Amino acid sequence: MGTEQSRIVIVTSPQHTGKSSLIDQYLDRCRQNAIRVAGILAPGLWENNQRSGFDLVDLSSGIRIPLAVRCAPQGRARIGFQFFQQGIAAAAAALDTKRCMDADLIVVDEVGKLEIIGEGWAPHLSPLLDLPNKTHIWAVRESLVDAVAKRWRFTPHAVVDARSPDALDKLVAACALFDDCPMVQRSRFIRPGQPGSGGN
Repeated sequence: MGTEQSRIVIVTSPQHTGKSSLIDQYLDRCRQNAIRVAGILAPGLWENNQRSGFDLVDLSSGIRIPLAVRCAPQGRARIGFQFFQQGIAAAAAALDTKRCMDADLIVVDEVGKLEIIGEGWAPHLSPLLDLPNKTHIWAVRESLVDAVAKRWRFTPHAVVDARSPDALDKLVAACALFDDCPMVQRSRFIRPGQPGSGGN
C-alpha cells in the first residue's frame, strides 16, 4: 500500500457518540479553506432516543440519500439495519479511486466489523490507500481501532477521540491540511485524560 506517502487519521469513540458529527464540523473548515474532499459521510438518524438509520453523503458531489434503516431491536442482531441498494451503490461510486484521485482528503465513515471481515466498504479501502499523497479520515468505533489498523497494516498518524472537548482542534492539527495547522507527532493517540488532550 502507499500508506508511506499518506496520512491516515482515525476519529474514534464508542458507538453513536459523535464521530460523524465531528467529521462534519471538520469538513466545514475544509470547505472554507478550499480543500478538495471525497469519500462518504454516514450521519445517523434518531427516533425516540434510538438510532433509527443512516443517510449517505457523497462528499465529492454533496448528494445525500438514505443508506440504512433499523430493522431489529437495538442489540438484538449482529447487523440491526437494512441497507438500501441505492445507498450502497452511491457509496461504491463515491469511494471509487477515479472519484477520489484528485481529492486532498478522503473520508470513510465508517470502518467497522463488516469491513474487518471483508464486507461493507472493505473492497474500496486498499485501492484508496494506494493513492499517493492523500490525507484519509476513517471513523472507527473505539473498540475496533487496533483491529482496523492491523487489518490494513498501517499505523495511524493520529487517533482523535470525538468526545474530547477540543476534538475539532485536534483533528485540524492531525490532518494538517491548512497552512496554519501544526503537525502532530506521528502515531500519537489523542484521547481524554492524556497530556495535551484537554480532558479531565
